[in-house]
Amino acid sequence: MNNNTKTNENTFQEHQSRAEFLTWPLGKLISKHALPAVASMMFMALYQIVDGIMVGRRLGPEALASVNILYPVLALLVGLSVMIGVGGNARIAVLLGKGKVYQSSQVLGLILLIGTLLGVAGSLSAFFLMPQILAILGAESSHLGIFAGNYLKGLIPFFSFMILIFILEQSIRNDGKPHFASMVMAGCAILNIALDYIFLFVMNYGIIGAAMATGIAQSFGAIIFLAYFAIKRLKKTNGLQIARPFLQFEIFKTILINGSSEMLNSFAAGVTIFLYNRAILFHSGEMGVAAFAMAQYILMMGMMVIVGISNGTQPIFSYNHGADKIHRVSGALWRVASVCFLTGMAFFLVIGWKVDSMAGLFLTGHDQALSLSIEVTAMVRWSLLFMPLAVLGSVFFTALEQAGKSLMVALSRGLIFPIAGLIVFPFWWGTFGIWFTVIFTEFVSVLVAIFCYIWHKKPKYLQIKVKKEDSVKTVLKLSDASMVVDY
Repeated sequence: MNNNTKTNENTFQEHQSRAEFLTWPLGKLISKHALPAVASMMFMALYQIVDGIMVGRRLGPEALASVNILYPVLALLVGLSVMIGVGGNARIAVLLGKGKVYQSSQVLGLILLIGTLLGVAGSLSAFFLMPQILAILGAESSHLGIFAGNYLKGLIPFFSFMILIFILEQSIRNDGKPHFASMVMAGCAILNIALDYIFLFVMNYGIIGAAMATGIAQSFGAIIFLAYFAIKRLKKTNGLQIARPFLQFEIFKTILINGSSEMLNSFAAGVTIFLYNRAILFHSGEMGVAAFAMAQYILMMGMMVIVGISNGTQPIFSYNHGADKIHRVSGALWRVASVCFLTGMAFFLVIGWKVDSMAGLFLTGHDQALSLSIEVTAMVRWSLLFMPLAVLGSVFFTALEQAGKSLMVALSRGLIFPIAGLIVFPFWWGTFGIWFTVIFTEFVSVLVAIFCYIWHKKPKYLQIKVKKEDSVKTVLKLSDASMVVDY
């Protein structure tokens, strides 16, 4: 480290929230960080669901299906956001756990720079290659293509902000401000819903208005988060800040490796949604795509809560891993896994009880699409029993910078088993096989996550050994401050 870096390091006092992550009781710590993250994701799910309801009621099932058709393109954008945001913020949290505040601030500056450049590149690519994109999606000459093209046009100006808000929200949480992050995300959701109504029902902009509402709301959140760090910089407040990026290949490599599993998970989701749409179009036509899209909207609230719990507790895993507090990492994991599973079970029961009413919110006067949507949702809701542990598994290994294991879980859930299922099950059972593939994928992915956890835990988190010179019969308790953890 050069003299300038040492000087800058001294200007940042030890991160104040570090002691909280490393000493607070795990139940209290999980509640503090998981609940605000869940609130953020619920607000995000709420505005997406309301967006779907408004689009479906105002423009019909074809418009609703077009968003699903366009998902592979959005998955590319999300994948890049996830790669930089999750990978970079995992590195930031580990560095903060080690007490290296200035280096973590340099990483934040680096990922914000990369995210901005990726957003600009994505906007330019979408603008100049839109006909080719729609052709690849198989929607260039249909009503779906018209809706999808207009939706994409509405999002193009906002790609950079959509990446930055994802990065910055997690960075705010790493800085120990989960409630502030949730408040901003709630504001984004409310703004999005208000703009949806104005653009769709008052100004009659069509589906391009729904896209603009999303882009403007996301940009608003990103600007607020940037202002938060700018104010901290001006006031010279302690903790995580945006520092001049340190362009070192090893740091960039670490970020890419850390975020590779989540990135590939998003990319793979885009590929599998593309394959799902193709299979559904072949077996059920455009109404089948609309039904599948509606089922995803209905399941979204449960999925978002589980993702919120997992993402909200990521700093807990990373901080304690960085500080070598192995027993706290293991204890947090068991608690979070239990909460995630019970959450999935609760949403499974609620959706089964109210599926008719939920589906009726999206469409009126389209009995065929509504009936099919109820059938599909009643089937795919079974995936909620298995999906929580698969999602948590990928986040957990990323938080500990175990990219290989995280990648195994992500690829299993996002690519390998969906493709295998879509090849085999529709051939056997037709349309039913498409819906069964969703359940099959989540179930097998849980088995992969458990295998990776046992494999990971064996040398570190499962075996607590004494030194060779100690007695074999020595009993070690987690509360014993003198215990020796063998790596």
